[in-house]
Amino acid sequence: MSTENPEVGEVSADGQFRWDGQDWAPLARGHREPTPWTQPLQRATAAFLTVSLLWALLGTALFVNPASIGRSLRASNPNLTPDQVQAAQSVGYATGWVTVLVLAVVYVVLIVGSLRRWRWAFWVNIVALAFGAIGVLTNSFALASPATQTQPPAAIAVGLLLSVVSAALLVWLIVAAARFGPWAMRRPGAG
Repeated sequence: MSTENPEVGEVSADGQFRWDGQDWAPLARGHREPTPWTQPLQRATAAFLTVSLLWALLGTALFVNPASIGRSLRASNPNLTPDQVQAAQSVGYATGWVTVLVLAVVYVVLIVGSLRRWRWAFWVNIVALAFGAIGVLTNSFALASPATQTQPPAAIAVGLLLSVVSAALLVWLIVAAARFGPWAMRRPGAG
């Protein structure tokens, strides 16, 4: 950077000022610059969360019902009485929908946060993707015992695929944070 003839938009060596054409203007505290990774990372995260949310809603609507819950309960524990199965069906059905609806609200906020580069949303996305990546194990085990599941094997396989993508996206977010910072945005003046 030349202090004699700086270019408009050039950042000072200390990363605290930007040349506006006439003077060095201070940058906001915590200001970060996008990198070539920033926008693809944002879009990939938002797209994945959108697909995951739609799959959760669709999967719940198609496969979580009192009959599938009862079938799963009887297969996993044949000693349950019909009254116990019926009570568990009602609770399981309501709990399934409440869980998906809460998840929907959280995912919508994270999708917006991803697109708007909210720094806190980056860290919450890492946690959400880590939980999604756990699905690699849980879905693998579920595929090994399909009789005790509420969803058919094909639906479980879709969940497994989403879990693998979640794990890959998690790794990308971690690498981006280590290399540049949240949302792959670096501090001004940083190489």
